[in-house]
Amino acid sequence: MAADKASEQTYRFIVFSNPTAGNEACYLDWYRGQHIHDLLRIDGFVAAQMFRLADVQYGAAPGSQRYMMVWEIRTNDPTAVFAKVRDNLDSGLTVKSDAFDWTSSASMVVEPVSRRVTLEQVAGKKVDEVRRLAGTAE
Repeated sequence: MAADKASEQTYRFIVFSNPTAGNEACYLDWYRGQHIHDLLRIDGFVAAQMFRLADVQYGAAPGSQRYMMVWEIRTNDPTAVFAKVRDNLDSGLTVKSDAFDWTSSASMVVEPVSRRVTLEQVAGKKVDEVRRLAGTAE
C-alpha cells in the first residue's frame, strides 16, 4: 500500500465475540496468540488489545458477547486493509479457529472525533480550556 503518511488516519476496529461452548481456553489461546500474530502482520494494523466484560457494569451491557478485541489500524485506505483481512482469511494465511463463535460475533470501525485527553491535562482547567485540548482528532 503506497500510503501517504501525512494523510493516514487512526481507526479502531472493535470486534465483540464469544468462544464456542466448552472452548474458552482454546479461544483465548488462539485470539491472544495466533490471531494477534496474523492480523498485526497485515499492513495497516499497528496494535491490539483484548478485553473481557467485567462483573461490575454501569448499566446493562449491550449484546451477549463477553469479549472485545480492539485493533488499532493506521491507514489512508481502510477498505484495502479489510480486503486484505478477507483475502487472508479466505486463503488460510490468517488462521481461523473453531473455538471462535463466528455466528454471534459483531464488529464496528470507529474513528476519533477528538484528541485523547487525560486527567492530568484537565486538572484545574475550565470547560473552554478542556474543549480546546480535546479539539479535533489528529
